[in-house]
Amino acid sequence: MRVWRSGLRIYDSSRQVRDLISITFTPFAEMEHCMTDMTKTADRKYWRTAIGDPTPHEGTMVRGYDVLTDLVGKIDFGAMVYLLYKGELPKGNESKMINAMFISVADHGISPSSTVTRFVQAAGVPIQCAVAAGAIMFGDVHGGAGEEFTRYIQELVALAASSGRGYEDVATEYVANHKRLDGFGHPQHAEGDPRSKVLFALAEEYGTAGDHVRMTRELEKALIKKKNRPLLANIDAAVGALISDMGFDWRLARAFIVVPRTAGLFAHAFEEKAREPGWRQITLDQVEYDGPARRKNENPSAI
Repeated sequence: MRVWRSGLRIYDSSRQVRDLISITFTPFAEMEHCMTDMTKTADRKYWRTAIGDPTPHEGTMVRGYDVLTDLVGKIDFGAMVYLLYKGELPKGNESKMINAMFISVADHGISPSSTVTRFVQAAGVPIQCAVAAGAIMFGDVHGGAGEEFTRYIQELVALAASSGRGYEDVATEYVANHKRLDGFGHPQHAEGDPRSKVLFALAEEYGTAGDHVRMTRELEKALIKKKNRPLLANIDAAVGALISDMGFDWRLARAFIVVPRTAGLFAHAFEEKAREPGWRQITLDQVEYDGPARRKNENPSAI
């Protein structure tokens, strides 16, 4: 018996092909041997995790804590998220800050992600499929700019610390060298994202604001000088600065948008299913055809 070994193309950040494995036929016995080898390495099993362990307990152990005896009824969801992502329970007001962020972004009305969720739900798919479709809308343009912002705000704070330069100097130079910055401005909030203002104020009150919020404020000032108009931190930048001050890795930034917004998307999917007749489409009066005019095939081939 033979099975397929699939070919893989692996791309780096510049989208260059780094490696190409040819598609070949492999005898099943050989493949079975390869699969056996993949299940373990020299000194550990192939699969490993430091997050959760459901095997030795009646419930589940997460980061060393028994969920049922140590966590349920004793911590809130913000603290649970902190534990999952950081590996430790929060020591201060971090869970209150996370809860505030989650509430602020749980829904934003009819937006790209909720629109897609409703379109897909109207087709009659299972509700989680509609929500998944909406969730994958979060990218560099809608709801996902926080990842890039969080990466560079952490780099700027590190640069200021290592070089001894002031935050204003670092921010001014960065703004001058970049035509556009992720995390600033919002198409629905011309005078500034109100969610950011509230979250920054809460961070000061809770004592979680630090160097990354400070650097974000300096970037705002530099952008206003450069653009001569309000171009303030949006929710992506606010969340990115706040989670950076709580010590989260920049690669987790989108989680702090997608996790709470998923709750909102479920609400949109349910409302669409419960209140609307189904079958959404863009009406033809909103569609303009700009291809070739009607024409004939002058050289039909024989079939």
